[in-house]
Amino acid sequence: MRPTAAAARYGVMAIATLILFLPSSVAVQAQDEIVARGNAAYQEGDFAAAVEAYEAVLESGYRSAGLEYNLANAYFKTGELGRAILHWERALELAPGDEDIQANLDLARSLTVDAVEPLPRFWLFSVMDWWIGLLPAGWLRGIVAVGWLAVSGGVILRVLGRAVWVPTVGRSLIAVGSLILLLFAPVMTIRETGLGLPEEAIILAGAVQVRSAPSAEDDLTLFEIHEGTKVRVDQRTAEWLEVVLEDGKVGWVPVGVLEVI
Repeated sequence: MRPTAAAARYGVMAIATLILFLPSSVAVQAQDEIVARGNAAYQEGDFAAAVEAYEAVLESGYRSAGLEYNLANAYFKTGELGRAILHWERALELAPGDEDIQANLDLARSLTVDAVEPLPRFWLFSVMDWWIGLLPAGWLRGIVAVGWLAVSGGVILRVLGRAVWVPTVGRSLIAVGSLILLLFAPVMTIRETGLGLPEEAIILAGAVQVRSAPSAEDDLTLFEIHEGTKVRVDQRTAEWLEVVLEDGKVGWVPVGVLEVI
């Protein structure tokens, strides 16, 4: 478990990123102070206060890998394993491949009650997952923006350019920009909208009876799962969710026992 040094590093990242995204200098200063207060509370061992501070920033609409990471660390220290895993998962979505996040997430998973052995996946699906999660969200946006600028610049040169060499440069820019957009725009769309991605969630309740149908009848119980277990949500009713475990087991659980990543 390596929360302290990485938490400080991510705290600085969170504060710096706030300056870019919050709408006014007053809001930036307020969020800045809340994040700093959360970091200070964490360092002082007041993990409940750190949770409160980080959650307040999330509720304002701001998200970053650093903020989710710090919040997960604080939840882990308060003994809320499910919420710690939930926020480390969210942090990993925002910063794929981060070693500190992955290390803490692996440790937390090893502490869960349920030993779920994932089913083997077809290699092509694994490659697609790797490609979709290869780059942080900020990098994807920047790369796609470069692609659009290249295409736009190429079109402008083709239309307005008068020199002999201009059309050639324009064609090259359009070709390069189009290739960039072809490779990265679909990935950014999937990451930003969740289109085509499974709806995954973390069990937050201590123990949950998984039933064969959306009903509270005890004789429908199939098995029990516990806090921190990761599931996929396949169907919904007003009060029940059909979930699939990573080992392929399927059943229904009440709506309030989990939270979607």
